[in-house]
Amino acid sequence: MTEDKKTRIAAAFAQLAARRPIDKITVKELVAQCGISRQTFYYHFQDLLEVMEWLVQQIIQQALTNSLAADSPQKAMEEFIQVSQQHRDLLLRLLSSQRRAQVERIFVQAMRESIRQMIFRQKPDLAVDHQDLEVALSFYAYATAGVVFENSQRSGIATEQLAEKLCRLLSGKMIPLAEMLPTED
Repeated sequence: MTEDKKTRIAAAFAQLAARRPIDKITVKELVAQCGISRQTFYYHFQDLLEVMEWLVQQIIQQALTNSLAADSPQKAMEEFIQVSQQHRDLLLRLLSSQRRAQVERIFVQAMRESIRQMIFRQKPDLAVDHQDLEVALSFYAYATAGVVFENSQRSGIATEQLAEKLCRLLSGKMIPLAEMLPTED
C-alpha cells in the first residue's frame, strides 16, 4: 500500500511538472492533485525534492534493471537512451530546474553501476587497481550521461546508432586516444 501511495504521489508530481515549472510546484498543489492530506504526503516523503528524487530513481532503476539483463553492452546502453527519450519532457524540465544537480547525480550513479556490471560481466577476473577502476567509472559514467542528456534535448534520436557510437567510444575503437598520447619510456 505504501508503494502505491508513493507511486501515486510521484505520478501526480510528474503530471504537475508537465504543466508548469518544477520549481513552482508546491506541496499544497500536489496533495490536491492526489486527493490526499498533507499528513499522508509527509508520511511518505519529507519534501518535494524527495518526491522528485524517488521518481527519477524509479525511472532510472527500471533502466538499470533492463540494462543489466541485456545481452550486450550496446543493448544495455540502449536502455538508458530509451529511458531518456521516453521521459524526455520530464527529464528536460528537471534538468532546467534548480534540481539539476540531483537529477544528474542519480542518473550518473545508475550509469556508473551499469558500466561496472558490464565490465565485470565481460571480464569477471579483471585485476585492476581499485582507484584506477573508480576513476575510470567516474569518467565513463559522467561522459556517457552527458552525451545522453545532450541527445535527450532532441526528439527522435536513433537509439541504436547512438548506443553503438557510445560503445565504440568506451571501448576505444572510435578514437584510439592511447595511440595519440605520449608514452612513458
